[in-house]
Amino acid sequence: MSGKNRLCANMLAAFAVAMIHCGGGSDVLPPPPPPPPAPPPPPIASVETKVPEPPPPPPEPPQPAVTLELGEASPTPPKPTPVVRITAPARGATIDPKKTADFAIKLDVKNWKTAPSDAHVHLILDNRPYKPIYDTKSPIKMKELLGNDELTSGRHTLVAFPSRANHESVKTPGAVAIVDFWVGKKEKVKVDVTKQPRLIYSRPKGEYKGDMATRVLVDFQLLNVELAEGKSRVHISVEGPGIDGSLSKTTSSFGAPYYLEHLRKGDYTLKLELVDQDDKPVDGDWNSTTRTIHTEPEDHESAAPHAH
Repeated sequence: MSGKNRLCANMLAAFAVAMIHCGGGSDVLPPPPPPPPAPPPPPIASVETKVPEPPPPPPEPPQPAVTLELGEASPTPPKPTPVVRITAPARGATIDPKKTADFAIKLDVKNWKTAPSDAHVHLILDNRPYKPIYDTKSPIKMKELLGNDELTSGRHTLVAFPSRANHESVKTPGAVAIVDFWVGKKEKVKVDVTKQPRLIYSRPKGEYKGDMATRVLVDFQLLNVELAEGKSRVHISVEGPGIDGSLSKTTSSFGAPYYLEHLRKGDYTLKLELVDQDDKPVDGDWNSTTRTIHTEPEDHESAAPHAH
């Protein structure tokens, strides 16, 4: 190689080395590293408003206890006071068994004006629940007092007495009428019903709804017996919803009625009993009577009682 060519080759080699050391002249260099990831955005403050829970409803007040308390007697009717008589059947009469259903009971009522839904007379056959009589001038057929029952042969008793519009009985002398009669063959008896001590259950009876169930009358009549301390008394007991065991009263006075208050919905059983000074039952056909009533104190579309 000539000297000139050798010089050119050396110069080219030097230039290549210089290019390598300067980092230029290469198309296969590695790519730069990726940028670091962006930091996560700061948390956004919650703007949700928390609604407070409503307070619990207040507890319902406890129901008042069922009570049986002496009430106030209605004013005594002015004189002349009411008098009731049963004119048919006559005392000791005998009725053909085939004719008992349509037998006409007749009353004679003086000094007591009756009217529908007002003053009336309570008519009782054999200690069944009474039938209210608003028209005392019209005969009452025996079957109206029987329901689905039939009168058996033997002795039977009718009682009648005046009652106020609220069914509280009138307790003046002469107010109560009583007769016994026979169906079929008459027998000899030693007991005179007109002289026998007798407790006559009057109220309550049947069903009571709505307002009529909030204060229920407990009332009775008496014949041939005097209530007083150291003498005869009337024992009243009640069982039913809202009563722990039995609710009872014993009275030695005759006049003002008792009242049941704060009754619940359901059935109540009442027992009225005539007892002597030693709390022993007094002998007599009607002197211990048990009845069941139904009460619904809640409001109903029809609040009228089925207890007439």
